[in-house]
Amino acid sequence: MLPLPLSFPLTLRGYDRTLVDEYLDELHAEIRILTIDRDAALHQAETLADLLEQVRAERAALQARFDTVCRTPADPNAVSARVHRILDLASAEAAEILDTARRQADAVNAQADRARNRILAEARSIAERQLGQAQDRIRQLEEIRARTITQLQAADRALAGAERILANEQSPPARPQAPARPSAPSRARTAA
Repeated sequence: MLPLPLSFPLTLRGYDRTLVDEYLDELHAEIRILTIDRDAALHQAETLADLLEQVRAERAALQARFDTVCRTPADPNAVSARVHRILDLASAEAAEILDTARRQADAVNAQADRARNRILAEARSIAERQLGQAQDRIRQLEEIRARTITQLQAADRALAGAERILANEQSPPARPQAPARPSAPSRARTAA
């Protein structure tokens, strides 16, 4: 803001025209300067806006290039010694991580093998015990079968002997000539 005079000196017919004209000339000069400054600021703002757009475009291009470079492995011959050292350290760290993972996997596999072997041993022990029990039961059943067969054969022999004895007791002593058999009613009479 321009400082305005508090008042103009008064003359016979109003204010002093020369002072008012001088002041107005100063105001116009100030307005021209401010307009020039404003136009320069607008031009600079437009230039900066264009520059900002260029920087943004360059940044996007660099980001895309960076992403591409990060995704593709670096050629060791095309990098500086420092980058080559960083790549070597990264490779060594990756190898160490892989070794650690392999060791952990081997430990897990060994633990799984031990558990599998323990379970197999327990299963074999149970199977052998059950097989032994089954074989003992088979031997018992075979002994029972053999005794039963022996007893049945003895019973058959006893029955055969008893049938012979019964047959001998029921048959009349041998006669020279056997009379004709009486019919059933005559047998009933004889028995009565």
